[in-house]
Amino acid sequence: MTLHGSDAATADLPDRVLRLVQARLDNTALGRTTPPDELLPLFDGAITAGGIGVPAGWDLFERAVAAHTVALDGPRYLAFIPMSPAASAIWMDAVVGATSYSAESWLEAAGAVAAENQALDWIRRIAGMPDGSGGAFCSGGSIGNLSAMAVARDVAGGRRLCAVADTAHASVDNSLRLLGMEALVVPTAADGRFTGEALAAALAASGRAGDLALVVASAGSTNAGVIDDLRGLADVAHAQGAWLHVDGAYGGAALVLPECRAMFDGLGDADSFIVDPHKWWFSTAGCCAVLYRDPAIARRTHTQHGPYIDVLHTGDETWNPSDHVFQLTRRPSGLPFWFMLVVHGTDALTRAVRVAMELTEHTVAELRSITDVELVMEPSLSVVLFRRSGWGRDEWRAWAADLLAREVAFVAPTTWKGETVGRLVFLHPLTTHDMIAEVLAPLRG
Repeated sequence: MTLHGSDAATADLPDRVLRLVQARLDNTALGRTTPPDELLPLFDGAITAGGIGVPAGWDLFERAVAAHTVALDGPRYLAFIPMSPAASAIWMDAVVGATSYSAESWLEAAGAVAAENQALDWIRRIAGMPDGSGGAFCSGGSIGNLSAMAVARDVAGGRRLCAVADTAHASVDNSLRLLGMEALVVPTAADGRFTGEALAAALAASGRAGDLALVVASAGSTNAGVIDDLRGLADVAHAQGAWLHVDGAYGGAALVLPECRAMFDGLGDADSFIVDPHKWWFSTAGCCAVLYRDPAIARRTHTQHGPYIDVLHTGDETWNPSDHVFQLTRRPSGLPFWFMLVVHGTDALTRAVRVAMELTEHTVAELRSITDVELVMEPSLSVVLFRRSGWGRDEWRAWAADLLAREVAFVAPTTWKGETVGRLVFLHPLTTHDMIAEVLAPLRG
């Protein structure tokens, strides 16, 4: 069997893939998950010395893979943080996969890097960061947070204390552990907001203000969509000579909405900032933008050296993405996002982001109409937390399991201040009011 070139033995595989992509663009089916004892036998004997060929291989893919995977990118996925890639981004992602651009350096992929940098500069401008700020795209928010926090650690000298809210994303705690840093966990009030006042009080109570190296804030927390007091946190952090990193992986996308921009006051003073276009900016999976106020500082942490890669560092004005994040080999994951912006324009992006806010408003009104149901808090963005009288962990899990089994929606309850509550997240512009009604119907019973 020929593996490469125009004579590669792919039979009608291109047509099969094309049909799948075209069908996926209009897909509203949820899909399902499957227990291991039912799923794993489907893969028995799949890998052989001689191969099973395209028809049998594709049939196995459809039966064992596609049929047992929940559609994270569909309008019925309302858990965790969904994805909803635009059609143009999906097609460009196919190009990225087909071309295998090695986009860690300008030397190898100048065109792709230049395009990504144009998208990064657009993000810089709406975030209010100064001219000269820059960074790179990486594979996701966890790598983005780790990359930025590593730079903060390196500029802090011997200081290792990091102030985080009790609502911070799990990747922040994991990054601190990997970096050998210590967390000062600052409790938040009922609204879950990390404030400059709370940070100052926690530092005073700890007696360790002089050890502070880093403050990690959220521009739209994953669990509840809460935007921290970025202005107050910036003031306290910089008064202590500490670095301010803002995790906007999910919520930073709302910067495109003029009516939301005031909530992000202070973001422009951050030393580093991340946002994931693969979440609410409709790009494909594996796309996080990392921006630094001073990219030269980041290069001191992340530039890798070795006999075969020093040729990448020419000392001129070229830009190597791998010098700014903890990722050497990388596909140009920002290219589908850039292409979508170029093709459709930023106004189209803004309109699509606003749909989620409108769905949130509609859902809040519906929840208010249900007896024994109340909001945990007023949503800031597109995450809705709510409780139902008499429901605890078992009832919420049963609600989620029933909706998935009937392929109505994928939802996941969460914990807020020790209480198990319902949670819905809206990102997909094709989610409908009728779908929301199906999800809420069991709460009315």
